[in-house]
Amino acid sequence: MDAFIRKELILNAGTSLENVAPHCIKLLDWLLDCQVEIQLQQKLLKLTPNLIESMMKATMYLFECHDRFGEALAERCNSHSFYATCSSLAERKQSIKELCAGIVSTRKGEAHAALLHLMHKPFADVQPAWSVIRELDWAALRQPAAFDPAQMISTDLLQMRRLVKRICRLSTLQKMETALHRALKLVGFSVWLCLFREPRHSNIHSDCHLLRHMICDMLAESQPAAPCCDFLHNMYLFLENPSNEPRFWACLDHARLSGSLIAYLIGYWNRHMPYLDQDDMQITADAPPTVTVCPALPLDEVTFLTHLLLTPRSPCREQFHLQLRSHSMASQLMELLNKVAFVYS
Repeated sequence: MDAFIRKELILNAGTSLENVAPHCIKLLDWLLDCQVEIQLQQKLLKLTPNLIESMMKATMYLFECHDRFGEALAERCNSHSFYATCSSLAERKQSIKELCAGIVSTRKGEAHAALLHLMHKPFADVQPAWSVIRELDWAALRQPAAFDPAQMISTDLLQMRRLVKRICRLSTLQKMETALHRALKLVGFSVWLCLFREPRHSNIHSDCHLLRHMICDMLAESQPAAPCCDFLHNMYLFLENPSNEPRFWACLDHARLSGSLIAYLIGYWNRHMPYLDQDDMQITADAPPTVTVCPALPLDEVTFLTHLLLTPRSPCREQFHLQLRSHSMASQLMELLNKVAFVYS
């Protein structure tokens, strides 16, 4: 990380949000890992001067980037909770104080007080908040304090990363599939949304890539299996709150996810439409077991999701329309959606 900070962290007049966002994501992840390790191994972990300097420089860079790019950076990094506590001078002083408290609370951490005091001077020349270091009571800071990782990144993102690591540590693909199926039922869609937005340079990108494709494969097969139903049910619950729509649309930038959702919904309607009484919105009694199979996703939830993906604001609307054209049930489906459109307007 020391080499990365020295060589990659450049901020000048020509630096854009696109330039700094990947660096900020990497630094936030790294700082979170550092602080979690400090909290878990407080009296055993011994920090080096280089590591301490890197932690301070990383924090300084995050502050500086936020000064320049503001809320747009927090949105891009999915780290509103971190920047929300570092916007004002007083908040930054508190954040720096907590950083120093973590450092001096480690094994032989009291020896780092002099280093921190020495280093703060050039930092304070650039960002006044660092001047708080000269006012710190080092003995008091060595008292243990609770650390909340959610201050760094969203709890959904933190939960997703823990879940991915836990599933991908399992020894066989079958065990991973079993764990994933259970998670699709128990974990809210806001967590899975983070899975599909995890950037390529993340240290768990390959694991995320695997789980994404496992989920998309299940959806693309369009089978009325419980894991798919659970996943879409949680998606429906997430989208019941209209304010979540922008995050959902951003998630659909993942082409495989949008394509798999479309495949699942088309498969669902191909199975159900011939046996659907549109007046009562009920499946008729003569429907075969493949239609009445339990557990099944409730008809009203599938209708809502289908309606949403076909609205003008949907990024995959055109793709959905194109694929529907080749199916005989398309006209019936559009008739149904027209009937219920007023409910969702």
